[in-house]
Amino acid sequence: MNRVRLVLASTLAIATVFGGAVVANADPDAVAQARKDLDRIHQESSAIDQDIIEAHDRAAQNEAKLKNLTSDVTSQVAKVEKLSSQLGHVGAVQMRGDSISLTAQLLTSTDADNFLSGLGAMQVEADRSTAGIQQLQVDQAKLTTLREDVDATQKQLDKDAAAKVELGKQYDAKEAEAQAVYDRLSEEERQRLAAIEAERVRREAAAQAEAEARAAQERASRDTATSPRVEAPASTSPSAPASSKAPKPETQEEPPAASGGSGRAQDVVDAALSKVGSRYVWGTSGPSTFDCSGLTSWAYRQVGINLTRSSRGQFSSAGYKVSKSDLRPGDLVFYYSPVSHVGLYIGNGKIVDAANPRSGVRVTSLNSMPFSGARRVIG
Repeated sequence: MNRVRLVLASTLAIATVFGGAVVANADPDAVAQARKDLDRIHQESSAIDQDIIEAHDRAAQNEAKLKNLTSDVTSQVAKVEKLSSQLGHVGAVQMRGDSISLTAQLLTSTDADNFLSGLGAMQVEADRSTAGIQQLQVDQAKLTTLREDVDATQKQLDKDAAAKVELGKQYDAKEAEAQAVYDRLSEEERQRLAAIEAERVRREAAAQAEAEARAAQERASRDTATSPRVEAPASTSPSAPASSKAPKPETQEEPPAASGGSGRAQDVVDAALSKVGSRYVWGTSGPSTFDCSGLTSWAYRQVGINLTRSSRGQFSSAGYKVSKSDLRPGDLVFYYSPVSHVGLYIGNGKIVDAANPRSGVRVTSLNSMPFSGARRVIG
């Protein structure tokens, strides 16, 4: 799939250079069907990619959990063994003390006070023993629960490890399927496909630029309407020239986002752009390799903000929803339905994202994939 994208990109450049010279011999039906198939495969492979990310994330969490549980089991075993030893010692003492029955002690005792004192001490020991046995039962039950949790966590860990292998095979199969679709096209049909894609990106980029300009004008109008008016200072000299009476025009500036949002959002963008060219590796979030949500979560960590690790989780919980026309640098942008890919808007109709194993971290068009929503974390 990624190999296909790279070939399409190079063909796209050729199509852009030669413009309308592409091709009388291209079969429109074949090109349309190939485009439809490639879009479908791309979405399916993206969903598989997201499943791999989530399986990897679950595995990492379960590995940490298993480590803690193993430590807890070791501590609990030591606690149970120590209490068992203590209770065994108390039982031996009681057995030695019970060799003379309480009735015999009562009959042979000449001092009622001593007898009652001894009887009280034995009762204390008996109560202590009973409490110890009850505590041992509680501790043993806790140990059993911990061991069961260890087994369940290990099974889930094994399941996720197997899932990653299987999902990786499915992803490779999708890439092979896409390559087969592309291989069926003639050179003219490939150029036609690239030309169609180039025109689509151009139209959508122009529409996005127009929408953003319109949104910026609306914000500026609102800011102007809510800004306090600055009156010209009264002249203190009737002989002052007219030019001295006119106030200097004010400079309108974009108001800063809340909590210094605009500056921090640009820091996020700069962090992500610094990783362009880095490798894509499933289940990683920096500092040298990334998956799609790994890049966005890493970039936001650089300004002290922690995002959930999956693109689906970021879509449902990060920041708040914003419209496509109101996008600003630093916003999270999501693709496909259901969501299975995330990038970071950098302005001018472009995003930075960790695309796939061959493209790595790249800058591409906002509309290079089917857009499904955006969220603003800062501002």
